[in-house]
Amino acid sequence: MAKASPLRIGLALVWVVLTVVYVVRSAVVAAYAESNLERAERVWPDHPSVQSARAMLEVAEAAAQGRSVDQSTLALTEEVARSEPLAPEPFLIAGAVAQRSGDMRKAERLLLAARQRDPRGPAARFLLAGQYISQGRIREGVPEAAVLGRLVPGSGRPLAQAFARYIETAGVPGAMGEILRTNPELSDNILSELAGNAANADLLLKIAAMAPERKSRPAPAWQTRLINKLVQTRDYTRARQVWARLGGRTADPSETIHDPRFEGSSAPRPFNWTITDEGAVIEPQSGGLHVLYFGRDDVTLAAQLLVLRPGRYRLRMKVTGQVAKPESVRWNIACLPGKSAILDLPLGTGNLDFAFDVPARSCGAQQLALTGRADESARSSDFIISNLSLTGAGAR
Repeated sequence: MAKASPLRIGLALVWVVLTVVYVVRSAVVAAYAESNLERAERVWPDHPSVQSARAMLEVAEAAAQGRSVDQSTLALTEEVARSEPLAPEPFLIAGAVAQRSGDMRKAERLLLAARQRDPRGPAARFLLAGQYISQGRIREGVPEAAVLGRLVPGSGRPLAQAFARYIETAGVPGAMGEILRTNPELSDNILSELAGNAANADLLLKIAAMAPERKSRPAPAWQTRLINKLVQTRDYTRARQVWARLGGRTADPSETIHDPRFEGSSAPRPFNWTITDEGAVIEPQSGGLHVLYFGRDDVTLAAQLLVLRPGRYRLRMKVTGQVAKPESVRWNIACLPGKSAILDLPLGTGNLDFAFDVPARSCGAQQLALTGRADESARSSDFIISNLSLTGAGAR
């Protein structure tokens, strides 16, 4: 990725921040304006509170529309500052204008004054966070952002979007690890935003390496989102490599099925088992999978995405218990992206050995699925699958 200029980096976050701040605030200011401002202007148009509300409303509209604040609004804020020297709004507006003009020292001084006058006001903290981070002052910017997230309900996603856009433009700051350690909720939101773009895979791997280990916990949602994005782009090999890296595993091509003993891996889907909770009761048992399928609905009982090289393979297992009808429970393997079937056989009981071939074309990945097919009798099947293995038999 080409290194972005400091000005571009600054604008990438500051103007996202500025827009989001005033979009958030504008809802409050606009609601006040609709219900009280016009009436208050008729009664006492020169009152500082009325002037301040008018100025804030105009600034919010300007920021939301991506345009500069006009001179009449600036003159109005100067008048408010003279009549109410402790009001935060004039300092806030002047600070935003200073940021727009590139005078960051002046902007910081004004925004700190606005924050001092209104410590619980979100706008000054949002603008300060944006300025600090755009200048590489992560340790100063993160506390402002953290306080902001507590002050403004529903601000988590806009804040995460601002950080994500900054990271996409500027790369990963050296102090990003501090954000991950001290603000886990914000960090997960940032990672989720980045995971919406498959091109961010390398960035996410770098950031994930800074995060505290989560080996004992399920994989965070952003990991599944990123892997699914890579799968959607049909970059199956890369998707599995990223999946392996995120789970701390080596992308070993000899591993065909992940967790064949159904021991409950915390690795994200789809390269881990997806087990249904509808139409059946399914749970691990004695190194295998105990399935009670009620036979009333067509369901996918268990599924996993594979990335097999072209060649011949054997799917083996031991099945004990009772299958109502052999045709009612089946193993299927379909090529992706075309979903053409390369295996579709009834389960049965005993020691089973299924052979199939992965073609060299149009089969970049394979969907392995254990499916249940309803029939008129709706009889239940109760069985255990154990000793599951998938091995090459002449793969090339």
